Amino acid sequence: MLSENQLLNHIYQTAEMGQEGIQSVLKYTEEPKLVSALNSQLTEYEKLQSAAGSMLQARGEPPKGLGPVAKASSEMMSTMKAMTDRSASNIAEMMIQGSTMGVTKSLRTLRDCDVKDDGVRRLADKLLKTEQANIEEMKRFL
Repeated sequence: MLSENQLLNHIYQTAEMGQEGIQSVLKYTEEPKLVSALNSQLTEYEKLQSAAGSMLQARGEPPKGLGPVAKASSEMMSTMKAMTDRSASNIAEMMIQGSTMGVTKSLRTLRDCDVKDDGVRRLADKLLKTEQANIEEMKRFL
């Protein structure tokens, strides 16, 4: 069984990965509506990461960010995919894939965690809703 702190770290890292993914593709798209949607999603991930970090610190645990290998791998994959096809459709598909992985990992993590703190539960639910909303928003660009 995972602890609530492990769930909070998952939220922190998932939000960080979302930010990394968006930042790595933003430079490849010139579609104004897509840029606006991605910037909006970036802001949501920043809020989620900040909230998870604050909750962890309040519990006496510093948040654990993504490792340099995970960041570099994500950046490299995004760059390779975006450089070969800069279309809004391709960028949206990449974002949908990333958010889908976020939903899958979050559901698994939630299943393995006995959450008693309502604040932690609400934040985990907010992450899931954000990921699902991001998927729906990106579908418009396919």
